[in-house]
Amino acid sequence: MNKFILSILIAITPLHVLGQMFPLYDQYVLNLLSINPAFAGCHDALSATLFYRNQWVGFEDAPKTQALSVHTPVLNDKMGLGLVIDNNSIGIYRETSFIGNYAYRTELHNGTLALGLGFGMTSYHNAWNDLEATDADDVLLLNNPASGILPTFSVGTYYYTKKYFIGISLPMFLSHELDQKTGRYTIKNNFSEYNYFLTGGYEMSINEQIKLQPSVLVKYHPKHTLQMDWNVQCELYDRFWIGMGYRNKNMLIGMLQCQLTYQIRMAYSYDFDLGTMGKYRNGSHEIGLNYVFKYARNVMGPRQF
Repeated sequence: MNKFILSILIAITPLHVLGQMFPLYDQYVLNLLSINPAFAGCHDALSATLFYRNQWVGFEDAPKTQALSVHTPVLNDKMGLGLVIDNNSIGIYRETSFIGNYAYRTELHNGTLALGLGFGMTSYHNAWNDLEATDADDVLLLNNPASGILPTFSVGTYYYTKKYFIGISLPMFLSHELDQKTGRYTIKNNFSEYNYFLTGGYEMSINEQIKLQPSVLVKYHPKHTLQMDWNVQCELYDRFWIGMGYRNKNMLIGMLQCQLTYQIRMAYSYDFDLGTMGKYRNGSHEIGLNYVFKYARNVMGPRQF
């Protein structure tokens, strides 16, 4: 698919869709703050995670994501504070989000319950000049703004113990709709446009050296097909993780993680497209790096969640 055709398809789509772009992550367990503000502070120390995703390799102007998340517990772990900076691009469209996160944390039974709120802004830009329009006076192009800033809010809850976790979140739940007459976006709170995310995972010990960590991410939107990501990772000697995942769109995922030091963890994943599109593209690459500052636990690897 050449650049012109792909750019036209990408340019048309935002004109009819409410809401903002949601970044896609294979290793969502390592980057939960990007989808759930209640995760802030759950690493029990100041933690920073950097992710880069290159999607649909082989297609020009395909989606790319760069994300940085930083979070820490405060006030004797009663609260968590976090910041997510997320940059997404696809074709002529670019958007960058700055989202602050707050979580209230309380002990519950044998675990911790957190309630979270995210708030920030998203800056977007459409490079209309890069398009080769058949009709230079097309109203859709003339009235669609080239750039702007929109507010964004997220809510979520997260409960975790040493063995399992579960979370529910509504990331970026405000909707934005383009007014074709004025060329401006209006902000709406439309329940039919909410995205509901459910995450859960469990750690089971095979023996002292080997553990299994199955997890799932469910994405629900009233107007779209339900999407589920199933992952299972095998942890070896608290240092290496080898795993596989399946996304219910004919996507098979291979994952690797390595605990380089007490504080540094690296992650890599590759998507194998099992559908028709797999004949024309080379899958997707994802690289992550997590650093935990002043980690005090006497174990080789900080826990996943």
